[in-house]
Amino acid sequence: MHATRDGRSNQEPLGRRERNKRDKMVRIERAARMLFSKQGFEATTIRQIAEAADIGLGTVFSYATNKNDLLVLIFQDEVGRAVDRAFATVPDKPLLDRVLHVFGAIIAHHRASPGLARVFVKETPFIDDRRHGIRGFMRDLFAGLMGFVDDAKSRGELEPDVPAALLVRNLFAVYFQAMQVWLSGRASELDTRRLRDALELQLRGLRPTARRPRAPAKSPRASSRANRRSRAGDG
Repeated sequence: MHATRDGRSNQEPLGRRERNKRDKMVRIERAARMLFSKQGFEATTIRQIAEAADIGLGTVFSYATNKNDLLVLIFQDEVGRAVDRAFATVPDKPLLDRVLHVFGAIIAHHRASPGLARVFVKETPFIDDRRHGIRGFMRDLFAGLMGFVDDAKSRGELEPDVPAALLVRNLFAVYFQAMQVWLSGRASELDTRRLRDALELQLRGLRPTARRPRAPAKSPRASSRANRRSRAGDG
């Protein structure tokens, strides 16, 4: 509880101000979300967002310096919550299923609003992150996926010397490329079976059973010599 200089509680007025700020932020984000989805990121202006939110232009700038700020706020709020829910409900299954559980949560969220998803995929990789939180979001996402890899190594599902950070980056690259193909219009729907097969291919050579030594294959010439020696011995 906060108190004023004269000792009275100011919790109530601060609460009203905070609620007012929150309500304005919700209206701004809702307007930006609608306009980004409908007409694209480049075509949308802060003035249009202010008008759609029925809020003064100067007020909008007090919450967000530019469109990038708003896009990141929406991304973190929506995709961030989807990722948090996915990590909170991850199944006790092999690595591939756990990774797909998280990627699948993001895909499901994007299916509900493909127009906004196209903006996210197109714009967020190129936002200057010195002032924004995309890097922090990706760091947390990768840290969670690296935890899956470490668990898989401890269970003997992967070789113990597999570099977790590099593997996670490779898996994410496969997923993100599938997202780009889908959202660019080159595919009407994201092919989850193909995505699973592509991720499985990344993991196949990292499992302990994949490194069992095999007898070297004989060359045709060596096989021919062996056959001649065998026939000579029979004679």
